[in-house]
Amino acid sequence: MGLPKAAACVAVLLVIYYSLDNQEVMETKASYNHSRGKRQVSATQPSATTINVPMDFDLLLDLTIPVSILPLLRNSLNSISFPFTLNQSLQVLDIQFTTACFPNSTGGLQCTCEDQFAWPCDKCDVYGACSNVTGPTCECINGRPSDGEYCEPITSINPCPTPTPVITTTTAMMTTTKEPMDFDLLLDLTIPVSILPLLRNSLNSISFPFTLNQSLQVLDIQFTTACFPNSTGGLQCTCEDQFAWPCDKCDVYGACSNVTGPTCECINGRPSDGEYCEPITSINPCPTPTPEPMDFDLLLDLTIPVSILPLLRNSLNSISFPFTLNQSLQVLDIQFTTACFPNSTGGLQCTCEDQFAWPCDKCDVYGACSNVTRPTCECINGRPSDGEYCEPITSINPCPTPTPEMLTSTVRTTTNTTTMPNTTMPVTTTTMPNTTTMPNTTTMPVTTTTMPNTTTMPNTTTMPVTTTTMPNTTTMPNTTTMPNTTTMPVTTTTMMPVTTTIMPVTTTTMMPVTTTINELSFVLDIDFDESFNEESNDVFINANRAIQTQCRTPQSSCQLSGFRSGSTIGDYTIRGASLSDTELQAIQTGIFLDLSETYPIIFDSQSSLKLEPTTVISQQEATVTCGPPPANLNLGTNWTAEWRFNNNPISSNEDLYEFSKVNEEAVLTLKRFFGTDIGQYECRLKSGQKIFRERSNKNFTLQEQPLIRLTPLSRQIHCQDMASVEVKLECSVNEPYTVVLRNSTKVLGTGNSISYSFLIPICEKTEHTFTCQVIGRQELKQSTLEITTGAPDCNNDVFGTGNLGQMAFGSCERDEVGERKGVCQEDGLWKEVENNCTLRPVQELLLQSELLNANSLPGFLDTLSDVTVNFTEEVVKSPTNINAIVDILSNVANTPLPINSDLAKDILLTAGVLTTNGSRGTWESLNNGSRNESQTRRSSTFLQSLENITRRITDVSLAIDTPYILLNKTTFTDSFNASFNSSVTIVISEPGEGEKNITVMTFASMHNVLPARDEANSSRFDINGRVVLVQTSIGNIPINNISFTFNLNNTSLVNPQCVFWNFSLFDDRGGWDNEGCMPVEIKNGSVTCNCNHLTSFSILMSPFVNCEVCSLITFIGVGISMASLVICLIIEAVIWRKIRRNTTSYLRHVSIVNIAVSLLIADIWFIIGASISEAPGDNRDACSAATFFIHFFYLAMFFWMLASALLLLYRTVSVFDGGLSKRSMLAIGFSIGYGGPIIIAVITIAATAPSETYTQGKFCWLNFKESLAIIAFVLPALTIVLFHLIILIVVLFKMLRRRAVADSAQAGQRNVLLVIARTLAVLTPLFGLTWGLGIGTLADPENQGIHIAFSFFNSLQGFFILVFGLLLDKKVRSEIAIKSQISGSGTTSTSAGNSSSAFGFLRLWRRGRDGYNISSNDSNVTQSLNPS
Repeated sequence: MGLPKAAACVAVLLVIYYSLDNQEVMETKASYNHSRGKRQVSATQPSATTINVPMDFDLLLDLTIPVSILPLLRNSLNSISFPFTLNQSLQVLDIQFTTACFPNSTGGLQCTCEDQFAWPCDKCDVYGACSNVTGPTCECINGRPSDGEYCEPITSINPCPTPTPVITTTTAMMTTTKEPMDFDLLLDLTIPVSILPLLRNSLNSISFPFTLNQSLQVLDIQFTTACFPNSTGGLQCTCEDQFAWPCDKCDVYGACSNVTGPTCECINGRPSDGEYCEPITSINPCPTPTPEPMDFDLLLDLTIPVSILPLLRNSLNSISFPFTLNQSLQVLDIQFTTACFPNSTGGLQCTCEDQFAWPCDKCDVYGACSNVTRPTCECINGRPSDGEYCEPITSINPCPTPTPEMLTSTVRTTTNTTTMPNTTMPVTTTTMPNTTTMPNTTTMPVTTTTMPNTTTMPNTTTMPVTTTTMPNTTTMPNTTTMPNTTTMPVTTTTMMPVTTTIMPVTTTTMMPVTTTINELSFVLDIDFDESFNEESNDVFINANRAIQTQCRTPQSSCQLSGFRSGSTIGDYTIRGASLSDTELQAIQTGIFLDLSETYPIIFDSQSSLKLEPTTVISQQEATVTCGPPPANLNLGTNWTAEWRFNNNPISSNEDLYEFSKVNEEAVLTLKRFFGTDIGQYECRLKSGQKIFRERSNKNFTLQEQPLIRLTPLSRQIHCQDMASVEVKLECSVNEPYTVVLRNSTKVLGTGNSISYSFLIPICEKTEHTFTCQVIGRQELKQSTLEITTGAPDCNNDVFGTGNLGQMAFGSCERDEVGERKGVCQEDGLWKEVENNCTLRPVQELLLQSELLNANSLPGFLDTLSDVTVNFTEEVVKSPTNINAIVDILSNVANTPLPINSDLAKDILLTAGVLTTNGSRGTWESLNNGSRNESQTRRSSTFLQSLENITRRITDVSLAIDTPYILLNKTTFTDSFNASFNSSVTIVISEPGEGEKNITVMTFASMHNVLPARDEANSSRFDINGRVVLVQTSIGNIPINNISFTFNLNNTSLVNPQCVFWNFSLFDDRGGWDNEGCMPVEIKNGSVTCNCNHLTSFSILMSPFVNCEVCSLITFIGVGISMASLVICLIIEAVIWRKIRRNTTSYLRHVSIVNIAVSLLIADIWFIIGASISEAPGDNRDACSAATFFIHFFYLAMFFWMLASALLLLYRTVSVFDGGLSKRSMLAIGFSIGYGGPIIIAVITIAATAPSETYTQGKFCWLNFKESLAIIAFVLPALTIVLFHLIILIVVLFKMLRRRAVADSAQAGQRNVLLVIARTLAVLTPLFGLTWGLGIGTLADPENQGIHIAFSFFNSLQGFFILVFGLLLDKKVRSEIAIKSQISGSGTTSTSAGNSSSAFGFLRLWRRGRDGYNISSNDSNVTQSLNPS
């Protein structure tokens, strides 16, 4: 109580004293007449003088507070920021806490100075210092100075013993006035609602007048108005006792209480003109006349037991009148007139109460039953049939003849009933053995009583009341009843029947009373149990007790309805008179405090969490503030805060959240706000079993980050001939931002989208920089235009102009972030070498995926699936977008959070988009791109992420079917057999003991993602079945009999391999491996595999025929071919000198030698390439080298054949022995024979090697699928074959024409030309047929006959060159025969016959075919040529 009281006094007295000093310093008797104050200021006081210049003064405060509060007061004052504005005319510049006096051990006071303050020397001498004096004065004295002085600033105290200077107090000098001045001061305080009663009590406890010092006295403090929030979120301003609102405020803002007086005491709002409640005595009555109250009599006819009659009479006599029932109804009087009860004869005897009697005519008709000592009788033997009752004695005329009667007794009874407009409630009497009838009473004078806060009701409808079953019962003409009247049970006793009739009762009807029903609830933080609803349960008993204790009053009743789930929610109902929001909140607070002693209970705040700012820019900071908890909940200050988001607890994460406590408020800071942070926030402040809960009633609004687009980006601008050049710049940003475009000197434009044409007036080398920046933010983009002279080598709209080899940057499309990079090529085109453009929503999701938690994961995955599905076309065509989404899925997989069915479906929808057919080309570029992790490992990372995600699925059983992926999870015990999507059947036998679960993910189009490379790095296979991912809880237990049956996609493929994806192959890039899997059955378009482990499986099948005969033919044929070529070269070496004598023959043999050498080297590299293909490991570089040489030397063979054909054509169409020299023709031959092949081979490898599509996987030959590099061989070869055929036709035509006219001198060369023509005529069809069959193997890979024929002709090319290019030449055979003869003549013999050399068989062949005749003797050798 001490601190609030002191604080209130400080605030009030500070402002009063300040205002007083302000007016006195102005040297005027100004006064402030507050029209709404309780005290009225005399009208003779002058008005305040206008102040033009602000005036400063000091105010001295003397407070008496508990010692324990001293540190709190000191800290509170230190925490205030100065200057502190009280209102428009008053400002506190500073508050200095100087002196603290408290009791010491001797019973006196010890006054200590605060920091930087001290006592003057005289005070130290007079009172004695209580601390060591180390300076010019002391800081503590043993007493309080009687002159009212306090500690002074150290800087203003002179050293001792200098005479004490005149002490200047901190109170400013005041202007002397002859008369005291009274004025009113208006204070407007903002305090917690819970402190309001405490403040009211504190002010009431102060005794007035209250003297502050010699010149200032507080006469009175009046608490007039209290404004606090109501249930609608507005303010409800209530007047204190003896204060009310003027009529105009009641009309404008609406009264929140019944108006029974000239004005209202509560309005729904705070007046904007600053007015407050005024004293009731100073408020003029409202102009609207108040309706007069209506008086009416009410007649009651009651049937009650006779034994109750005395009790009823005494009860009515004990009531003091007038008696107020409620705000609108007052009973002025109740008169008990008549009592009727059975007499001894079986009839009725009706007796009047005191001061009542029967008229004479009734005494005569029914007979008096008592002595008549007055002008009438008091008892008659019967009940009048006309419904009359006893009348007041004063209103009865005397009877002409007195009739003696029996002694009667009179009963005065006053009763009360009330009426509601338009309400009928009949009253029925019940036949009972004992009844009482009460006769009429006279109407008493009516006194009108005005009740506060009520409205008088002008008219009341009187409804008839009917009695039944009783004889001689009179219907009451003017009776009204109130609803909600409690009927008491009637007790019947065996007595003489008595009928009671009640005279009309005069009442005053005002406003009707409305019974309200308030349905409220409380929340216990315990698990719900149905047994709580049993009345014998402790929870029910304790809760009901708390409710009855806190809310039951004479005007209302409370009832616990029951409990329901949601922690444990207790519902209760309050019935009765209307309760204000403050009263209801007090009831709820009481129940909360009562139950918190037994159970953890939650108090729900009427206010909501504060969100700042309400509109948050993506990835920026936002805060949620909770509290402070109301003081009347008694949570104290040592509470702990627990935060929730969408009913899920927010766990600590220093990258996402920061939890703090500021000024008794809990603050949640969202360090990086994303769209998934939009939702319902809740905070719980816990102290023991008390929980204060506050929720958000609105959501944050997400604003996208500014996305600046500036075109062109930095680039060269070429200009020529001093001509001006115009460059159009575009600067734009997304809504609701605006940008400014400027250069180094001025602003060029502002707005959401800016177009600016920059004119280069003079063509010279300069640079111009332009900046596009978001207004009010730091985000910007810059573009530097480099002006250069000369013509550009490349030019397009994306990268602009540039010179050869220059790099340039281009802007992305709208709604994309990043940039593109291009290089200027020799062909004059820009080549895009890097594209980092990513969809903006995908990029934001990628950033958020690094900061996921349990609260954000559901919303994040929902957004991810929506973005991926809605932007399918943009995603699948962009390697950058696919890379980003794969990274997102990898981050999700690496986040240790459980995955339920809803989350799994969002993941499958996202992953399914990445596997569509439209993504196939993008995945091929990723898998076959540069050898870095960001490219070639993408498919493996994608599959690995899905495998990891399946391990974290928490559902025991589920089935999710999306367009591209099917996910099933189930349990099994001894065995498992199931078919998935009618494409894969899985059978597991004997997995182990106990129940196990299995998760199967079936992909419809994963073949678009995973490359068909096997452990040998061969790409000659295709994925020919669904890819299926299998996970089970069996763990590392060996599994020996898992069976997969795959339905084949393409039944034409052959050589099936059962494979799984091995993530460790090829430097962790991944590939298909068949270890532990093998095919066991192939039938009906399906393949059954048996494996001994679980992971991702599929079927690889080759488009190539598995032809063992072809392999045998190839290796045998290549061996024969190489041997033939070696023999060919040996023969050429033997006869080389002989064939050089003729130019044409020489050139032909040069071609033959080079053809043989080229084919021989090509065959050698073919064998090397086959060995490389079969070798384990990654041998792509060696395979590429082998392919290059095979390609080059095969082409050289064809091009040397082309050179031979051109020689034939040249010699045929030109004059013999004329034209080009031998040296020239040799140069031409070598240029064609090796120059053409080297150009084609180099261009081929340069064009395909960067994308790794030069070879067909690990098969060392030109690629014939992705890059179609095989065309670089087939097209030149077949073109040369076709050219050969044309040359042969031309040569044959020319030679046939010249043969008829040729002379013998040209016969030798004609013979050579015929040999060349004959060779070409044979070899050209053979080679053409061979490579034609090679094309056939590509067109029809399943035709085994074509493969055998191609293997045969291709492997025997060397043999064909030996036979048709060399041995069929007669001159060659002649030279061989001569060499053999010479060799034979030089041998040793043992008889007259000659021994033959190794060439003997050739000599015999020559004799039979070429007409060579050789004869010899001992003296000479002769030979003759007989060409036949």
